[in-house]
Amino acid sequence: MTGGSGFIGQAFVQHAVAAGHHVQALVRSETSAHALQKLGADPISGDLLIAGQWQSAATGADYIVHIAQPPTFGGRVTKERAERYRSERLKMEANLLQGIDPGTIKRIVYVGGTSYYGQQGKDLKDESTIPNPHGWGPYIVDALDALKIYVAKGLPIVEAFPGGVYGAGSWYVTVLETLHARKRLVGLAGRSNNYASSVHVEDCARAILYLLDHGQVGQRYFLVDDRPSTNYLLAECTARALAVPLRTLLLPKFLVRLVIGPVIADALDYENRLSNAKLRSTGFQFDFPTIDEGIPDVVRKWLTAR
Repeated sequence: MTGGSGFIGQAFVQHAVAAGHHVQALVRSETSAHALQKLGADPISGDLLIAGQWQSAATGADYIVHIAQPPTFGGRVTKERAERYRSERLKMEANLLQGIDPGTIKRIVYVGGTSYYGQQGKDLKDESTIPNPHGWGPYIVDALDALKIYVAKGLPIVEAFPGGVYGAGSWYVTVLETLHARKRLVGLAGRSNNYASSVHVEDCARAILYLLDHGQVGQRYFLVDDRPSTNYLLAECTARALAVPLRTLLLPKFLVRLVIGPVIADALDYENRLSNAKLRSTGFQFDFPTIDEGIPDVVRKWLTAR
């Protein structure tokens, strides 16, 4: 797998190892290697941007789970940085997929992002909806177009599109830390009631693992829970679980663009409500079907680990 040391990746490794799989995970640092060894994975040294011996492990694998992507989290995101993301993602995936033999690989689960679908309005949409990329979405279009070439060559690819993945890590820790410190949570003025689809990191990881055996080749699946929610509802649920007051500071979009850059500002400025009916039709069941069950679980784990 790629991206094993990341937020979703570590959760996936834990579930895959518990299910009895031998997991080989590509790593770029000794720190990541040690972390994944503790989770039961076998680290493989290498960099997706650089061809190397790691590719032999990929060509010899029964399954591939591709979660890794160029960094998207942290710091101000300019369009120049986003364009670099676009080109690096294409290179990473070419290095990973070009040498794979369709006759020996059993299944590849490719993890994208629902920013590719972007603005979808107020109606519940399934995987057949026409993409309208926002935020990082425009910068993964080329990678998803290139993926069609590998599918045409016979690679057994299943595409997974997680919604907003929350858990005791990544972006959601900022929400937890801010509210726990009783500080104001910053948001985009006029957009706090936009609905979007989310998923608990454990359900996301379990769904990716489940699709290795139950996903249909050539199909896409939204990895989202049962009920879309707004940023305000997510913050309100988090504050309630932390037993703290919810205090917010809503900024105009031009100011948000200045602080965090146009790409992330755009990511906060669209609405989509996505259906998990296709994923559920495979037999997958959620441990945390809504944020009402998921957020208290995350808060308990976060507070325990502090």
